[in-house]
Amino acid sequence: MSKLLNVMALVVLGGLVGVVGWWTNHYRESIEEHERDIEAREERISALNKELEVQVVELRAAQERLSELSEENEELELRNRLLRLDHRLARVEVLEQREVSGEVTTSVRFTELGPGGKPAGEPKEVEVRGRFLYLESQVVKFSDEYVESADPLRGTSICLFRRVFGEQQRPMDGPELDPVGASPGVITGDNVRMAEHAELWQRFWDYANDPELAREAGVRAVHGEAPFTELRPGKSYRVELRASGGLSIQPE
Repeated sequence: MSKLLNVMALVVLGGLVGVVGWWTNHYRESIEEHERDIEAREERISALNKELEVQVVELRAAQERLSELSEENEELELRNRLLRLDHRLARVEVLEQREVSGEVTTSVRFTELGPGGKPAGEPKEVEVRGRFLYLESQVVKFSDEYVESADPLRGTSICLFRRVFGEQQRPMDGPELDPVGASPGVITGDNVRMAEHAELWQRFWDYANDPELAREAGVRAVHGEAPFTELRPGKSYRVELRASGGLSIQPE
């Protein structure tokens, strides 16, 4: 009987040992699997961190490039504004227009303007024969790089008014505004005297006929202009000069 009990005890003990061994092995495998999961997660986290670092670097590079593009765009807009900038040079007021035997005579008051559109010097009252006013001028246009940088001496085109005439008379018969060889008293609405540009006016036609000499002086173009418009009684007109371009006559 005791032997039977011993055998049964051994069987139970063996079963218990087997169960404990199975649970121990199962627990070990579970821990190892959990550790493998943790290791896999850590690898994924590490990979995500590296990817995030790359994205952060790319984002910073994109932000820097965006900032550069924004600065370039602002600079370009400024250059374009400077190139399009108009300076008010003079006002032409129609005092009287009369017709006798088919010939029209128009009396005008020509006033050069300085800072803030204020008169620069005494107005000149002249007559032209016809309904159209031609404004003969000498214009110096500087290279765009000077205009874009708002250079104090070459940052805008400059102009010398020579004479006015109508369509019913020869240009040489029109009344003079500034005598030949003279320098205008204002530069495109600024109160800068023309001493700085004296050589340009003295050698105006040398620059016009010598491209290399013009380039050395930063001059893009130098030539005469004669814009014209139809004058109507009681109206006034403004004469403007674009920083990088030529003259225009617009009604006020």
